[in-house]
Formats: sequence, structure tokens, C-alpha cells
Amino acid sequence: MTTEGISARERDIEQRLREDERQWVQRCRPRLVGKSPAFLDALQIARLAAEDGDCTVLLTGETGTGKELVARAIHEQGTRSEGPFVAVNAASLPAALADSLLFGHEKGAYTDATEVTQGLLLASHGGTVFLDEIQGLDLSVQAKLLRFLQDREVMPLGGERTRRVDVRVIAGTNEDLGRAVHAGAFRADLYFRLNVLPIHLPPLRERRRDIPLLTDHFLVEFNAKKGSGTTLAPDAIAALITYDWPGNVRELRNLIERLVILNRDRTVGRAQLPFVDQPKSVSEASRPPMPDIDLKSMKQNLVAEFERNVIYQRWQAHEWNITRTATSLGESRQWLTRQIRKYGLTRA
Repeated sequence: MTTEGISARERDIEQRLREDERQWVQRCRPRLVGKSPAFLDALQIARLAAEDGDCTVLLTGETGTGKELVARAIHEQGTRSEGPFVAVNAASLPAALADSLLFGHEKGAYTDATEVTQGLLLASHGGTVFLDEIQGLDLSVQAKLLRFLQDREVMPLGGERTRRVDVRVIAGTNEDLGRAVHAGAFRADLYFRLNVLPIHLPPLRERRRDIPLLTDHFLVEFNAKKGSGTTLAPDAIAALITYDWPGNVRELRNLIERLVILNRDRTVGRAQLPFVDQPKSVSEASRPPMPDIDLKSMKQNLVAEFERNVIYQRWQAHEWNITRTATSLGESRQWLTRQIRKYGLTRA
């Protein structure tokens, strides 16, 4: 991209990188690739987190945006790099075993506890533990994690004494924890304990200028792994840039690997991309053009109609009780009262 095509904000960020952060960003590569302003903003905060070494970090962003990669960069480029890095998907921990897996257990703590297990937090001593999808933790385990963040001590299941643990906690989530707190699915006090240094990773559709960089990076990686020479034609690159990538960087990486496998030593064109529309049939091509539609107004009307129906059905299901209905919707009583007035809803 030419200098004329770069915004003032982008030039300012790149200037700052040249001055004091270029080396750190380079050390994070090849894992973290990108030059878009939102992505570089996230990396700047990650650098500060790495330098601090102790503060709790909350990584937010959609699935596939690279939260674990950023967590690893914070660990590897920070003061705890000599210690272990333990990553765990909190949502995958069975509720009945999450306590034992995180905090450990003593022999005989429960029926199948035939030996002492130290737990993931103790296994991370001196390093970093990354708790991804933190919103999936059971509420009872959330309470115990809150106590750990306060005291930095663990009490193994069935144990009689606590153990001191020196570990940095990085949490990750692809959901709005504030909304989860409002709905009663996540502890407010734990949310505030985790949200010391928040870092938001933007979705790929908001960093389109990085798509060619990432594509080239993945082509180099997979061509080297598979002994191939696959390339992408300009029209294919253009299609990648305009696609919205619901699976984000992970989806792009998987696509490039698939294209390298299926097109060894060949150039991939736009028509070979799986998300490109097929050519129109003769009957479709002969149809008259669609009339102009105000898509914004249509979307607003559809959303309003959907919201109206959901509110009415939920209100009816809760026997016209405002408080219970608001709670089930994850909203306040005042908000629900305003919406009922707005849509002119009345009891059946």
C-alpha cells in the first residue's frame, strides 16, 4: 500500500512502531502478522502486558482471531518466558471435574482419585496459565478462581492446607462477559478481577489490509511443509479481501492449507475458491433487475419485529410478570417496560 493510501492514524501507529516497538512486534512474528491499526493497537497493549509480568489480562475477540497466539507472545516475550505456558479451554472442562483439574486433588478425595494430582494452576507455577473461553466455567469453580486471584493460593480437593502459586493468569473469551454478568451466567466480581488489562482482538473483516499479508504468510508456511509451489492469482486475492471471514484468521489459514494440498505447483484463481458464487444460470441471468431497496430500513424493521415477538412470547410464558420476563431476557425491568410501551404490547 502506498503512503497516499494510508490514513493519518495508520501513519502515526507505524511511526510509533518504528520508534520503540518494531523489535517487539518482529519477535512476535511469524505467529502474529498484520499492520492494520486495530491489530497494532492490540499488540501495543500486549507488549505492555509482557513487560509487566504479573497483571491479569483479559483477551476478547471472536473465535479464530488469535487469542492463544497473543497469550503465548505475552508469555514468551515477557519476564516469565523461562516458566511453563499452560493453555486450557475452560469451556471443555466437565463441571464435575473442573475443580480437580484446575486446583488439583489429594489421593482419596473422591472415588476415582487414586493418586495426588497437582492441577493446572500449580503446574503453571513460575509461568503463565491461559484460560480460554472463561465464560464456560461453572459458577462454583468461578468462585474458587476468584479466591485464587485474590490470594494466589490453591486448596486441592480433599486437601487440608493451601499452596502458594506464582503464576500470571490470562483469560480469553469470545463472548460479552458484561452481558453474561447481567444475565447471571458469570460472576461480576470475577469479571472485574479478570478485566485488569483488557485486549480486544479485531475480527479479520475489520483488518482487510492484513489479508494479503496473512495469505502470503500461510502460503510460505504450507508450501514449505508440503514441498509445493502453489500461488494465488490477483483475482483470488481480491476475493479473499472482500470475503467476511466468519471463522477469522483460523478460517483463512485452513483455506490456504487446503488450496496448497489440492493445487500443488499451480496458481489458484477466483473460481476455485469455495465461497465464490457459481455462474448464474440462463434463467437467473434473464430475470429483470431487482428494484432499489432501502436495506438499512428493512434490517431495522426486521430486527424490531423479531424483538417485539420475542418480548411478547417471553412475557406471556412468564404469565405477564415483568421482573421474571426481564431476567429471562438478560435485561433490566426498566428496559422491558420501555420496550412494552414502545411496541404497544398488552396482556392477552
